[in-house]
Amino acid sequence: MPKAHDRLDAVIDEILTQTAGPYRNKLEERHDELTDPASWPAAVQLAERLKAGNITAPPAIRGMLVAAGILNVGVGPIDGDALTVFKALQLLHSSTVATLDRYVTFDFETTDHSVETCGVVEVGAARVVHGEIVDRFHALVNPHQPISAKATQIHGYTDADVKDAPPFHEVYTLFRAFVGDDILIAHNGQHFDIPVLKRLAAGRDGLDTLTFYDTLLLARSLSRDRASQEDLAHRFGIDCGRAHHALDDAVTLAHVYRALEQQRAVRARKAVLANVLDYLALALAVEQRPLEGEAKLLFDIGRYRTLGPYSDALEFYTTSRTADMPTVDDVIQRLGGAKLMASLRVRKDPTQRYASAIARLRALLDDDGPLDAAIDRLVERVALSSNDAGMDGRVNLLTLHSTKGLEFSRVYIVGVEDYQIPGFQAATNNIVEEIDSTGVRIPGQTDHHS
Repeated sequence: MPKAHDRLDAVIDEILTQTAGPYRNKLEERHDELTDPASWPAAVQLAERLKAGNITAPPAIRGMLVAAGILNVGVGPIDGDALTVFKALQLLHSSTVATLDRYVTFDFETTDHSVETCGVVEVGAARVVHGEIVDRFHALVNPHQPISAKATQIHGYTDADVKDAPPFHEVYTLFRAFVGDDILIAHNGQHFDIPVLKRLAAGRDGLDTLTFYDTLLLARSLSRDRASQEDLAHRFGIDCGRAHHALDDAVTLAHVYRALEQQRAVRARKAVLANVLDYLALALAVEQRPLEGEAKLLFDIGRYRTLGPYSDALEFYTTSRTADMPTVDDVIQRLGGAKLMASLRVRKDPTQRYASAIARLRALLDDDGPLDAAIDRLVERVALSSNDAGMDGRVNLLTLHSTKGLEFSRVYIVGVEDYQIPGFQAATNNIVEEIDSTGVRIPGQTDHHS
């Protein structure tokens, strides 16, 4: 959106047109029907040319390139149709998708499945650097509590197997040294391995500086299929070794995470640059070729944006077309017609539907300066309404009683006039006991404030 708008109010207007719920653009929603741009040789070659610069393109495709951030584009022919250009642009923009260069996968085997009370009987970990396992850690642990029969059925360890093993605090010291500054990765770790580790290592050196990542969330974001580690391993053709043994499971997770990251990269390449679909639909309409398969799918998604109120694609085409190209009216007709465009552009906007809420939001906007600075200022203002940002000393002005006993130097109450609090009689007659009990500073009473 920031590539399409240079003002915060325009970005907010477009966000408010989106369906409520977890944000997924249209390309993410239809990713199963789209091809990976990396599988298009022509797109790969064109991406290299685009990276080198000094490219030319006909007006409709040039608009798509400019909307994608390729600014140094001359007018002229280009090697590739509109869809190939779009795929090349996706390759360029998805090359910056962040991945972890190094991390440590880990797993625990425990005495039972209770997060609150279980003990650890085995710790396994694998260090991965640039996708390859370079080091491993393994240790048995004496949990100093019985191993349940059900747990023994799963991992095979009995009390006798670990009676001579070191206690957890000794193993933790070695494990923490092995991890170093790397990110710790576990599957379903947020619900089991991570809270178990935090409980058993509470107060010990290095615990607070550990950074965790749970691959279960990534797996669920990529597929609706079952997301257990064993299911994922089978799906990716990964040998699980001795399942439910900590080191084998940690090694399996290292391979599973690598496969998930590859799958995520493919998804990212398919889903990036949804913001230029209006220009893609315009370029496909200008080409006037029969559309089928993926080209038709993307055209059908993008044409509503091209005709809608938030796209400048038609305006760009109007000012840049040459006499030998289809007229703007012809392009609009191919996109769906003037009647559809009119209906899309007269829909009630959020300001009409939620006038009071939008008015409150507008009061927080400040469009002075660059867009990124305006967004930062909005986020800072919104943060004042939440206690999640960890700002020490902040008071919610709407709940004055929550300030009692917290030893703030002053509490400012918006809209309250002098002597309204704690009450007329207490303020007028200087009833110190009542003033003290309220914990509110009265003008002139400098000894009594909170």
